[in-house]
Amino acid sequence: MRRLSSIVRLCASLLLATPTLLACDGEPTKHPEDEPNEDLGDGKLDGGGPGGIGGILGKADADPKVVEAEALLADGKYERGLEIIDGAIAQNPNNARFYYVRGNALTYLNRDAEARAAYEKAIELDGTDALPHAGIGNLIAFQPNATLEHRQQSIPHYQTALKLDPKLAAAHQALGIVLLSLGELQKAVEALETADRLQPNVETAYGLAQAHAKLGNDEKALGYAKSAIEYEPEQSGVDLRLLYARLLEKNGLPKDAAREYEHAAKLGGDSALVRFEVARGLLELGDPDAAMVHMQWLLEAVPNEAPVWVNYGRILVAQGKAKDAVAQFDKALELDPGSQAARTYKIEALVASKRCKDAKAQFDALARQLGWTKASGKPMPRALARAQGFLDAGKCK
Repeated sequence: MRRLSSIVRLCASLLLATPTLLACDGEPTKHPEDEPNEDLGDGKLDGGGPGGIGGILGKADADPKVVEAEALLADGKYERGLEIIDGAIAQNPNNARFYYVRGNALTYLNRDAEARAAYEKAIELDGTDALPHAGIGNLIAFQPNATLEHRQQSIPHYQTALKLDPKLAAAHQALGIVLLSLGELQKAVEALETADRLQPNVETAYGLAQAHAKLGNDEKALGYAKSAIEYEPEQSGVDLRLLYARLLEKNGLPKDAAREYEHAAKLGGDSALVRFEVARGLLELGDPDAAMVHMQWLLEAVPNEAPVWVNYGRILVAQGKAKDAVAQFDKALELDPGSQAARTYKIEALVASKRCKDAKAQFDALARQLGWTKASGKPMPRALARAQGFLDAGKCK
């Protein structure tokens, strides 16, 4: 069963390893309204991280072979750990805990079907042990390409585990992350707060920050994000830093937010997605010059991504170079003719360049693209309402 360390982190291996502007599902990022990427800072059930929920290491009554095997797993010696616990099972095939540890070892080796069989054998031998029930829950919820249905299916396993051991903090935490992914925010908060009382750690604090942010409890979200950072001040994941920066910004602390955005950029290394969010965050903080540093990197690293050119144009507008910005929005539209963001912000640049006629023509084109007319009686789509705001601000009637 997978331990939650790193599971609630955002596709960290993807962010840190690839120089292409991709979302965590592998699809190109799309920002039609150019809103912040709400995936950043959100826990993803990606199955990352090693096995073994609520580890038993250190229990006074633990069998020496269990302690030895778990220590090997913690040290990354998965095959050897499996070998040790299989030897213990050969000598005592009726020890339920041995099968639980075997399941842990197998999850490290990505042998999930065998791991589930081991957990089920542990339950068969000792139905009162909460750990293998939680282990099965995590195998289901955090499997590769887990669906919402899978996450829903995992819940009864956590509930069974918690009936057997209400103090199993890692099961409360796993349940909270699953509920968060299902949008059951209040229930997620309850589960995560219980985990936090029992065994506070960076992942639980991070999950609570996400949940409260989604509920609009910005002050609480900021407090938990700060706690998560304090657990690992020098090692916190890039997604956590981005969430913290965004919350600082929302709470009126721009200097602190800028510092965290820059920290995220350092942690993100050559990740285009991270640089993109940092550039956009700094732009929203009113520092286009700082944003441009990261944008120049993006223009070299991923020159064929429309969102990059859209935000390059936005930065130029913020720097007072609206005439130069128009060409960048045109470049974005060459790459993605359907980009609402490119058309919307091109209108801003045209207005700032005193080209009201062209701006109004772009507005009409955007309205046609969105299928909206005044006669429809429907509210303006958000992108169009924003464009109308640019026209009004420039007195382009």
